[in-house]
Amino acid sequence: MTTLTGAVTQETARFIVETTHDDLPAELRAESLRCIVDGLGVMLAGAPEECTQIVHRYVGSLGVSGAARAPGFAVSYPAEFAALASGVSGHAHDFDDTQLASTPDRVYGLLTHPTVPALSAALAVGQETGATGKDLVRAFSVGLEVECKLAEAVNPQHYQRGFHSTGTFGVFASAAATASLLGLDHQTTRTALSIAGSKSAGLRVNFGTMTKPYHSGAAAQNGVVAAKLASLGYSADPSGLDGPWGFFAVAGGGVDEEYVLGRLGRPWALLDPGVSVKPYPCGSLLHPAMDALRGLLIEHDVDPARIREVRLGTASNVLNALRYAEPENALQGKFSIQFMLGVLALRRRAGIAEFRDEVVRDPEVRAMMARVKPYLDGEIEARGFERIRSRVEVELDDGAVLEREAAVSRGTPEWPMTREDLAEKFTDCAAGVLAASAIPAAIETAWGVEGLGSVGELLDAVCG
Repeated sequence: MTTLTGAVTQETARFIVETTHDDLPAELRAESLRCIVDGLGVMLAGAPEECTQIVHRYVGSLGVSGAARAPGFAVSYPAEFAALASGVSGHAHDFDDTQLASTPDRVYGLLTHPTVPALSAALAVGQETGATGKDLVRAFSVGLEVECKLAEAVNPQHYQRGFHSTGTFGVFASAAATASLLGLDHQTTRTALSIAGSKSAGLRVNFGTMTKPYHSGAAAQNGVVAAKLASLGYSADPSGLDGPWGFFAVAGGGVDEEYVLGRLGRPWALLDPGVSVKPYPCGSLLHPAMDALRGLLIEHDVDPARIREVRLGTASNVLNALRYAEPENALQGKFSIQFMLGVLALRRRAGIAEFRDEVVRDPEVRAMMARVKPYLDGEIEARGFERIRSRVEVELDDGAVLEREAAVSRGTPEWPMTREDLAEKFTDCAAGVLAASAIPAAIETAWGVEGLGSVGELLDAVCG
């Protein structure tokens, strides 16, 4: 690993500045639209959550107003605060998409939730600048690409030592999207990236609390601020990502430059390896196992009363991150193997309605959680971490064992959600936030965003 050339900051800025909408392949634009539809949906789902409401109360207490709204809310803020609110709501349920790894030494599930920081900034700044729908798609696509390529380039110890990559690299997505929409030149964009590096933050110790979704919101807000400061002439080292005191060396112990140099948009991360759209509002590391368990329960029509034990053999990357064996609330339940498999075994569902404090504390759910037994599977551990691998076993009361191995879940490139699946998820997310009659139109507006004359038209459809 090296950070001595200074080339990463320069190359990243060049990509941001030079990429136009015409440079986006049709296949990429289609995938970006899928992410935008899903991102708007999860932002709506998170709008009523306490963490989002607190953020809006905080911003309201500042007495600020501006041109930017956040999905689910009619009030308008300056762009940085709309980005903050959208970023928090979009990650409130942990229902937003997940970056995939391209090689075994880059740990799948321990990279970023790429869409929300990029989209939150693009929506907010797009409203403030009067951007078109095409401008939004370009800025979002560029921001997501920068986020994913930089996150995969850093030494994996960055995450393993306790940084939360959605916060630490989401800020670069936001800065990139904002720089794109502001039309910053090469040198100013380098400055924006350097400022963003000094604002990068997020610690995994806060998983299972309101601060985890705040990481996403703060990343979106800080990236907007970084790019705006740069646009006003604020100074920073022009190679702030590089060198012995640059971001990669300090925060990660180094960077594999070959993951970035000549690779931005070649191929686009959205196309190869792609992103995973979540089928459940919880930590993605368990989604393949959850789909495997769900499949077994449905195919064999298993009565929950007959389940003696649910065993999960998996690797350390799953066991370490999903650390709440006895969660006390829904936020902790999103990082609890026992709860996620237990509630699914009991209800065959693990949707927004299941991730509630009262469900986590329900005695019947707790009883099923006690039957869930995770363990480290040495054979799975030895196969690497570029996929989330697991082995699910359901032992019944007569001693029969149902077993299935899992490495993919619904929403992954290997098992993609259809347009209808995404509409169903969006509808579930928007229920109670938008009027039922307004939801189909909101979905169609989101799919047709490239034809909109302004980003404000999209917000009209999703603000209720």
